[in-house]
Amino acid sequence: MSHPPMQRSQRGVFLLEVLIAIVIFAIGILAMISMQAVSIAAQNDSQYRSEAEHLIDQLTGQMRMAVTHDAATGNIVASSFTDFAHNPTGALCAFDDAPSGSAIVLAWLNSVHGLDGGGNPIPGKGLPGVTGPRVQIQTDSSTPGINQARVTICWQAANDRAAHSHSVVAYID
Repeated sequence: MSHPPMQRSQRGVFLLEVLIAIVIFAIGILAMISMQAVSIAAQNDSQYRSEAEHLIDQLTGQMRMAVTHDAATGNIVASSFTDFAHNPTGALCAFDDAPSGSAIVLAWLNSVHGLDGGGNPIPGKGLPGVTGPRVQIQTDSSTPGINQARVTICWQAANDRAAHSHSVVAYID
């Protein structure tokens, strides 16, 4: 039996259409998997930023309670404020190693590293990849009545290509 010329030229077209549909579907699935990986990374970064904000808020609260005020003027005694300085110079996430002598800052650094008072790790606490030179506290009390603290924390999770940072400027009075 002879087939009309039109039918012979369309042999295998259905199979070709199915193969193209499968390729398009596979590309869509791969794109969704890629978007999920990016979403998880963004969620982790958000979690670490939230933790950094919480830690900085704890420190600035402790600083507000610990500073000494001059009885005559009511202003903060500069030396009680500048004791909080920690690695005050250097480039972002590579600060100079000039640690603070403040017991409050040293205890706070344990929290940043996820350690308890004895130096033992607390599971699920702290920020990943934080070392001493990745935390900075700058204090400025050069203008009477204005005491500015800038706190920066840098962290880097195991699968991150670059360090992340979070900075907060607080006015202590």
